[in-house]
Amino acid sequence: MRKHITLLATLSISLASLLSACGSTDSKASPSPSAVPTTSQKAAEPAKPMTLKLSLWGDDTRKKLYEEYGKKFTALHPNINVEIMLIPSAEYQQKMSILLASKQGPDVAWFTERAYPQFLGADQLLDLSEIKNDANYNFNDMLPGTFDLLKKGDKVYGVPFAIGPKVLFFNKTLFKEKGLKTPLELSQEGKWDYPTMVSTAKALTDSSKGIYGLNLFESGGWKAWVDALVETFWGFGAELFNQEGTKFLLNSPQGEQVMQMYYDMLYKDQSHLKPGDQTTFDTGKVAMVREVYSYSAKARNIKDFEWDIAPMPTPPIKDAPAAVGMAGYSVIKSTEHPKEALELLKYFTSADVEKELTQFYLPNRKSVLESDAILGVGKPSKEAIKTALISPFSKTLRFQPSHPNWQQIDVKMQTLFDFLYSKTATPKQVLEKMEQDITPLLK
Repeated sequence: MRKHITLLATLSISLASLLSACGSTDSKASPSPSAVPTTSQKAAEPAKPMTLKLSLWGDDTRKKLYEEYGKKFTALHPNINVEIMLIPSAEYQQKMSILLASKQGPDVAWFTERAYPQFLGADQLLDLSEIKNDANYNFNDMLPGTFDLLKKGDKVYGVPFAIGPKVLFFNKTLFKEKGLKTPLELSQEGKWDYPTMVSTAKALTDSSKGIYGLNLFESGGWKAWVDALVETFWGFGAELFNQEGTKFLLNSPQGEQVMQMYYDMLYKDQSHLKPGDQTTFDTGKVAMVREVYSYSAKARNIKDFEWDIAPMPTPPIKDAPAAVGMAGYSVIKSTEHPKEALELLKYFTSADVEKELTQFYLPNRKSVLESDAILGVGKPSKEAIKTALISPFSKTLRFQPSHPNWQQIDVKMQTLFDFLYSKTATPKQVLEKMEQDITPLLK
């Protein structure tokens, strides 16, 4: 199932404002949660104390951040405590399936664009349509095209809070030591393509020092094959499914070309981090990693080398869509506190909170996109943010593939990639096996 984002017209004003903001003075770092204004979030409080559970993925740093925002919400609603449930991203959808089936899930939850078809189809999400009529919440400030996967008819079942392309974080220090132009410089010169990325990764690799040139899988881990490779598949003209999601299409010459390129980086050039290796960008041992923009919060703690971000390479298919990720908040239908859970969702997706979190996410509110908050974070650089995060919105954008049976498809694909990683099958043979095993799951 393919979903193109129909928000380019909506973004035109926002992009113009963002680009013009580059000439303005940098705004200061985002304030702490204690500075969040109290606009529109406060509701009539029931007397009974309660705890609302919010599930999200990430690391302990993210959990602590959201616990602080939870305390701010409690200050507005003294009878409501907020408990953060942290679930690893690679296991999130599967664990949420189990939790919701057993009625032990959270009250409010994060979901990715890939997860929404499953949970919406299972009728496990609460209708949130009343927020459209809340003048203080200002629903019309949201980018409308981002709701395509979160709606049934006119009813809304989720609110996006983060949207944007994945980017390449690169170690500027390693590039300087090798005397190489950075991906950002090459992109601005119109010379950043896939052959250049492959050759650059090879040139940066130094096995004697344990340094690799590239890791496309850092964002979601080694199980996140679609997150790591789907944009490259599209860029070479390959598709995972047909429009209806009923036919597996990746077993194609274009799909084989991408799989062979990835295989060669792993085992011929030895330039891509090996499957299972947990070496991360912040160690200084991987020159380029594909990551979400929110990783910049962690990267700002790096002291041993300089870094910045760049876009993915320009693909052979020049008008290929750029893969864009989306995450949203939803209220779980089985919650015992629907009114209060909705207030929590409104709080976290308010303009006030989203503006503070721009150092972690590209937000979904026009007013925030048009503010100086985006370009005033310090790192990444303003030029990098323009090139890697904002410019892709001028292209055709597409959500990553989704399917009502995605969970089974995903698990099976992970198993099939093991044939590639164990070198017991060629890329072509792996693709043939994928078509054979995935096709029955599309019925």
